[in-house]
Amino acid sequence: MQLGLVLTNDWELYGDGSGDYFALQHRPLQALLQAVESFGAKLTVMAEVGQQWAHRAAGDTHAWAREIADAWDAQLRDTVARRSDVQLHLHPQWLNARWDGVGARGRWQLDYDHWSVGALPRPLLRATLARGKQELERLLRPVDPAYECVAFRAGAYCIQPSGAVIGELLHAGFRCDTSVSKGLRQPPWYDYRDAHSYVRPWFVVQDVRHAAERTDGELLELPIYARPAVDAPVVRKLLSPALFYRLAFGVPVTDADARWLAAKRRRRLREYPPTRRPLWARQRTSPAWWLRHVVAKSAIQLDYDALPPRVFVKFLESLYADAETRGLDRVILPVVASGHTKDMPDTDNLRRILEEIARRLPERVVYWTLAEAVDYWRRHTASRAA
Repeated sequence: MQLGLVLTNDWELYGDGSGDYFALQHRPLQALLQAVESFGAKLTVMAEVGQQWAHRAAGDTHAWAREIADAWDAQLRDTVARRSDVQLHLHPQWLNARWDGVGARGRWQLDYDHWSVGALPRPLLRATLARGKQELERLLRPVDPAYECVAFRAGAYCIQPSGAVIGELLHAGFRCDTSVSKGLRQPPWYDYRDAHSYVRPWFVVQDVRHAAERTDGELLELPIYARPAVDAPVVRKLLSPALFYRLAFGVPVTDADARWLAAKRRRRLREYPPTRRPLWARQRTSPAWWLRHVVAKSAIQLDYDALPPRVFVKFLESLYADAETRGLDRVILPVVASGHTKDMPDTDNLRRILEEIARRLPERVVYWTLAEAVDYWRRHTASRAA
């Protein structure tokens, strides 16, 4: 078995609409593309389209917003020209966004009643998914005539209840969703504890968590890989990130790793403190929230902006002894990893991860785009059924 590693990046501003586009998205994505290319890897940008629509609309009267919208388009065209990938991502709080301010001084007012993709009214859901797919294809096919928008990720993983979303994704022509990480939950928005698999793809009909019996004409779920863990988020906040991962997985963390993780934490707290995060205060008033955040059975994602390199590679190595991968000896298994340019102090952590993969798994890992992973797994499944 080989692993088809898919490096995805949720490319977006902060959840309340704040942040400088060029500092959080544009320049970091340029650096990220350069980093992966130096190792022969590829990137899949999950492009947050609601944010782009809001900037494009504001650009009718604000030159700064028009500049951002034009730069967003140009960056995605460059991404596809460099043989990386672009797929659809949506935080629906942007759908009714309004700029409140004079010129570039002000802030976005977002619609938090539309926080969850799974809760959108069906006509709005249908129109939004169709528009997102069509506009990405119109933007990117002049660069690559074979480009197709085939995959979707819900903002903040909020695809539940998923029946209507699955139906509308299929209606719009999508072939894949990648919103699920088994073991994660965030009531009342989603609960993936009983999802089909931590890593092995499955087909869905009515519920993204459950595998369908049929595979023809259904939607493929490519989960973001996560490892089960007994997590204690409150304790994690009290420990340094390096110490947490060392204790949780028994893997040494280098000084360079520790410095990078500490810099990431400082930047996040400075730029996007918890008190500014939508719905945060509402969640903290619930006793269930506190109980869940003291200690809970959970999972930790394969996140190249969070895991130290040796932990990241240990996650990959563990798949070779995992019950979920039995019977895949002659298969390339898609493994989806996540990241966010808005969370990166720089690309050093990812570079060390790719160096560690080259050192420890040189023949066992190939790098795919998300579109390549979808095509491969659907062909693999069809050939088994024939």
